[in-house]
Amino acid sequence: MPKKTQPDYRKELEKSAKQMILIHRVDTLIRIILRAMMRNLKIKHAGLLLYDKDKNEYVAKVSRGKAGGKIPAGFAKVGKNNALIRYFADAQLRVFGSDYLSFERVSAFLNSKKGKKDKKVKAFLEDVKFQLSLYNAKFCIPGFFRDKLICIFFLGQKSDRRKFTAEELGFLSVLSSDAVMAIQNAWFYQDLNKQLQLNRNLFLQTVMALATAIEAKDKYTSGHTERVSRYSLSLAEEIRTMQKINRRDWVKLLRDLKIAASLHDIGKIGVKEAVLNKPGILTDAERKDIEKHTLVGFSILKSVDRFREPILGVKYHHERYDGKGYPEGLKGNKIPLIAQIISAADTYDAMTTDRPYRKALSKEKALEAIKENRGKQFSPLIVDVFVRAYKKGKFEIKDSF
Repeated sequence: MPKKTQPDYRKELEKSAKQMILIHRVDTLIRIILRAMMRNLKIKHAGLLLYDKDKNEYVAKVSRGKAGGKIPAGFAKVGKNNALIRYFADAQLRVFGSDYLSFERVSAFLNSKKGKKDKKVKAFLEDVKFQLSLYNAKFCIPGFFRDKLICIFFLGQKSDRRKFTAEELGFLSVLSSDAVMAIQNAWFYQDLNKQLQLNRNLFLQTVMALATAIEAKDKYTSGHTERVSRYSLSLAEEIRTMQKINRRDWVKLLRDLKIAASLHDIGKIGVKEAVLNKPGILTDAERKDIEKHTLVGFSILKSVDRFREPILGVKYHHERYDGKGYPEGLKGNKIPLIAQIISAADTYDAMTTDRPYRKALSKEKALEAIKENRGKQFSPLIVDVFVRAYKKGKFEIKDSF
């Protein structure tokens, strides 16, 4: 029979380390680690107990292989008083050292004269042996971060029933250390994401509070911001459906659009309420005063780094495709897409709601006005997108956003 080729453990460790450093999901990391153990050592099953820092307990996260496919009922979670946890966590209880623990060695000690002599140690190791048998584990390899026990890998019997060699145990020890560092890194990444999400939620709440403050000044535009936001997002979704934007840019557009549409009129905070709520036709001076709201909004938001992209929608949503808009008279596709979208949504809502100087138009007449301004006020793409979204009922008024 041809001689079996032994794995190059150094190369396998390097390969596993390269994989682990790129993974930020703990469950995925565990699968990679256990797969490496089973592949290189030809063991029937492997799993681990992983520390859950939120619940301050250890959890049997994964068990691979037929022999270890099921975690015993009631043993998926274990507390710090569990014998296996205590053995590795408490230096005074490590009768056989801290590198690893074997079922065979525990059994041999318990059957020896020394093991039978000390009843306290015997009782403790009997419990350890029982825990090993529950997980069908022949070996346990701990993983420490500094002095903190992070995990315990439990390994089943090798397929050829041979004993683990010193080289194999060394491989497991190094792999365990690498795994702990990767798990710590994944935890850090997950904690960072949680904090970013909390910050994002707080940020969005602030945005909505600002939007509410805007509408409080203008009694005729109650719900305007909410509707413009909904219409804008519907247009963005239709642009994606028409495959006019790649997914990555679309996801970013949606994120920025939620903010920009909510704050598109924030500059009106600087406009007098008497002008905003004037029932008659505005004078040239009053119109110029209102037109300043795009630049006032830009001025308010420009110091916030998070508004770097959304601010383009705030500043340019009154530009026209033919270059006759304000504040800069941008023309064609020089107008940012985010501003083009908000412009159409804003105009449609303005036409279909009562204003101080006129009654609302019907939805049908507003749609015709949008179509008539194709290539004039609005880009051909935005009008085409608008018509498609309208026909799908995307501009029906709903009770909630």
